[in-house]
Amino acid sequence: MTGPGGEAVGVVLGHQAATSQTFSVGLDDGRTLEVDDLVAVTTPDPAGEVTTYGVVAETYAQLEGASLPSDTRVIAEGQMPGELVRTAEVQVVRVDPERWVAAHPGLPVRRARGEERARALYEDTMERRLAAGLGRDGAPVHLDLDFVDGTKGGHVSISGISGVATKTSTALALVRLLLEHREMRRRVRVLVFNVKGEDLLHLDRPNARYAARPDREELDRRWAALGLAEPGPFPSVGFWAPPRRDGGGPDTESRHEGVRAFGWTPYRFAVEGLLRFCFAEAGDMRNQLSFVEERVRGELLRRAVPVVAHPGCLGLLDGAAEPDPERRAERAPGELLAGPFCDLRELVEWLAGRLSDDDWLAAEGRAWVGNAAHGTVQAFVRRLQAAVGRLRGLIRADAQAIPRGAAAAGEPPVAVVHLTRLHDFAQRFVVGTLLAQTFQAKEGGARDPIEVVVLDELNKYAPREGQSPIKDTLIDIAQRGRSLGVILVGAQQQASLVAPEVTQNAAVRISGRLDPAEAERSEYGWLSPQARARARLLMQGRVLVSQPSVPAAIAVELPFPPWATTSGEASRAERGAEALARFA
Repeated sequence: MTGPGGEAVGVVLGHQAATSQTFSVGLDDGRTLEVDDLVAVTTPDPAGEVTTYGVVAETYAQLEGASLPSDTRVIAEGQMPGELVRTAEVQVVRVDPERWVAAHPGLPVRRARGEERARALYEDTMERRLAAGLGRDGAPVHLDLDFVDGTKGGHVSISGISGVATKTSTALALVRLLLEHREMRRRVRVLVFNVKGEDLLHLDRPNARYAARPDREELDRRWAALGLAEPGPFPSVGFWAPPRRDGGGPDTESRHEGVRAFGWTPYRFAVEGLLRFCFAEAGDMRNQLSFVEERVRGELLRRAVPVVAHPGCLGLLDGAAEPDPERRAERAPGELLAGPFCDLRELVEWLAGRLSDDDWLAAEGRAWVGNAAHGTVQAFVRRLQAAVGRLRGLIRADAQAIPRGAAAAGEPPVAVVHLTRLHDFAQRFVVGTLLAQTFQAKEGGARDPIEVVVLDELNKYAPREGQSPIKDTLIDIAQRGRSLGVILVGAQQQASLVAPEVTQNAAVRISGRLDPAEAERSEYGWLSPQARARARLLMQGRVLVSQPSVPAAIAVELPFPPWATTSGEASRAERGAEALARFA
């Protein structure tokens, strides 16, 4: 027996009341339903037929006739009558037309296929769609693109246990499919922070394990169904890494070719106010250090000028410079109060000398530190002196900045910024600076191109407790970013440790396998009780996806990636060429 959409699998049970929200299905012999399957049932009504769509939340098997634990064995041995009954609990996701009546007991329940499947997933209401993965039936499950690109909503939050939740893989797959989307491929720029090993330094290389898999053709077919007609690596990626300690090229191990060293010049450090990201830990804004930092940052900005014959270096005037930093004329060294400073060490040494001079502080220094106590000023100095070593040459006159905004025109659409080998202090500095530059470049400008930022370990940069410049920037992006064209794809092991202003503004929420205690936190209220239990058991590669268009989390699976996710997965030929380039 078949219905409008697919085969009948059972009937609506009536031993307990069916409601407009849930109902149970008694399965026919030889038929089965699994958790995450989509079903439909059509109910006659005086006002016209109503079709109810639902997703299987749980399945049950019971022996009717067994009243004692020992009865099970007796029935199984045929010594006592009994019957195996298989049922499924269904969570209603849609009724069409929208008349919320309960499905009648005894009515046939069918698999939702074809058009009915699309209606169950609200795909008929999505003007623009982006594949999120494959459903239980092997067909694509789509996101409403309006809730991805910022049209109606934006931002993606991905949670799950490290190593098995495939957070990074999910984020990269969404980015890859977004870049392949017919409408979006020329509208998107992506900034990816690589915070774990050197895995993401090989995205532009094919996955050797993918090519060697016996199910390669099936994988190709599955990726094609998701919109990737020719599965392969990311076609155009720019790689950036911090400079080596000796001031040479990029500091990487598994890859050297095609990677550029990044940093900022002392002049840009001053005029962009990057000093605040040297005080980016969550506790820094709860003490007087933040006051001193703000005063010093303001004075550097007010006095900063470029220096003749010293490109990138910072000069400080004995007074205010032209208000617009981009219009400030170069000054000769003889016109300066101090400088030129050609790296951070030189600037910090000058500041430390002045801020440790009581006579200078009494005469001129209050413009720099206000009425801050001596101990606070010295704590500020010690923090700056520590920053010099931790930032490892990121602030120097010959540094090349990672282009953001209009400056990124002509660059590859994907920029991977390698952070792993940096001190935690420096990682915070780089993340905060690039986030601020990305956000500021969009303010007052056009939404296109849309800037997608992929950031793992979100709890580290936007913790639930405390304040910091990075956290403030991330909250600003979460609250206002979508309207400006900045979309955050954030990942974390525990959403409960992330600032709620960030996670709550995510239109798309994704969960891989969750720790049992974490799954019970209120941050996962978007999951039903059954889905929370399911999240504890998710296998690698499978995630639960929630979006505003669909009132239930849907399980999807992402195929094995065709791009290299580790250095070991890069093709042998390319790794050999890399080795030759390294020693050339």
